[in-house]
Amino acid sequence: MIVKRTLSPRRVLSYTRVPMAWTVAWALAATLLAVPLGAERVAIPFAPVGALGAALAIFVAFRNNTAFTRWNEARSAWQAVLIACRSIGRQVVAATDNAVHAGAVSQEVADRVARDVVGRLVGFAHALARQVRPHPDAPPVVPHVSAAEWATADAAANPAHQLLVNQSVALKAAIRDGALGQFDPISLEPQLAALGVAQGTLERLAGTPTPRQYDYFTRIFVLAYAALVPLGLLSLLPDSLWLVLPLSVVLAGVFVVMAVVGAANDEPMTGAVTDVPVHAVCREIERDAADALRLDRPPALQPVDGYLW
Repeated sequence: MIVKRTLSPRRVLSYTRVPMAWTVAWALAATLLAVPLGAERVAIPFAPVGALGAALAIFVAFRNNTAFTRWNEARSAWQAVLIACRSIGRQVVAATDNAVHAGAVSQEVADRVARDVVGRLVGFAHALARQVRPHPDAPPVVPHVSAAEWATADAAANPAHQLLVNQSVALKAAIRDGALGQFDPISLEPQLAALGVAQGTLERLAGTPTPRQYDYFTRIFVLAYAALVPLGLLSLLPDSLWLVLPLSVVLAGVFVVMAVVGAANDEPMTGAVTDVPVHAVCREIERDAADALRLDRPPALQPVDGYLW
């Protein structure tokens, strides 16, 4: 996620270099062609170009709104994971502590149950991050989950869901052992369901793109507009050909940049700097778990060069 207020021109150019190069090349070619042939023979009326620009602005705005909705939905789903993990951790720690004071279980059993349940929440978050945003440098085992349990979960079709299944089984076992009360599932189950819903949302966003016709026709229309702009400007500036190139780059460049912004936001979990901060959310869940279990908490992830991962 980009957190700095200013963007790197080099980074912006890396996203826009191909359409911008085409825009500059065609504007330059149209200008040079107008020198020997005359501007009036190359130019087209600017009125239809302006009308196309107005229509394209609406189309690109719709495309970008759709893309931002996807980005914001992904961020909201990760926030839902964070909130549900906090709620489950808080309830389990309080319930096991109450069981100790009530004489239902020993402190050792209560601590084991709390570490098991809260630690599995951290593992679930990291497993989900692996599924929706694979990372080549991810460690072989997710944090706070035993190697044996992770080996079984990782072999499943859906590791994150398998950890949720293990979590449900562990909670039922804790109830039988007395570490949790008979009525605790009434408050815990909705939070587990919230994790499942958030996981499904993230899987949908990662696996189902915006209909490709939106992306395809946006790119085609932007390039078509970039091709027509210098020809339209030639009709307005027949005696100032030197202005055609910079004005074409500015007018077409706005649409090129906006189209690229929409395409970047449309994929919120691909490992790009425009992603939602998946690793930062997972680290926040780790920190909350450490506080709940009274362990040393790891430092929060900080932005690197203005980007929070």
